[in-house]
Amino acid sequence: MGVNHMVLVPDPDQVIFDANTFIKEAQVRWPGCRVFVDDPSKAISDASVRVDSADDPTFMIDHFPECRSLVTDGTLSQVAEVAVWVREVHPDPGLVLWLIDGAFTAHVVLHPGITVDEIRAGWVDHREHDPYEEFPQYFAAWKTW
Repeated sequence: MGVNHMVLVPDPDQVIFDANTFIKEAQVRWPGCRVFVDDPSKAISDASVRVDSADDPTFMIDHFPECRSLVTDGTLSQVAEVAVWVREVHPDPGLVLWLIDGAFTAHVVLHPGITVDEIRAGWVDHREHDPYEEFPQYFAAWKTW
């Protein structure tokens, strides 16, 4: 499997979708995916889907109960596909969506209509652009050092 990546809504006043919508939309995008409903009091996620493919490695997408993030463990191509899918489900340009790497060392802003190729080329390196400083409205509360 690939590196974990997260699609998130950095704006604390916005959400992606609830678990039921996540499951419904995932089943449309990946017919035949396996659905897992979790108890958020016992697990960190509240729903997950497993996508199997004859040509590509199996990958998971996990939804979190705060409705602000999804995590996927797919290859970079699968990660980009998941990010494009989330943006397609939410074409509203007022919804701020980011794709981040597992270590939060880089991100891509997911604008409406973004493509897989734009995701591959659009990574912003956090060593050069500190999101805590450039986007304090999103990340000021996250910074702990």
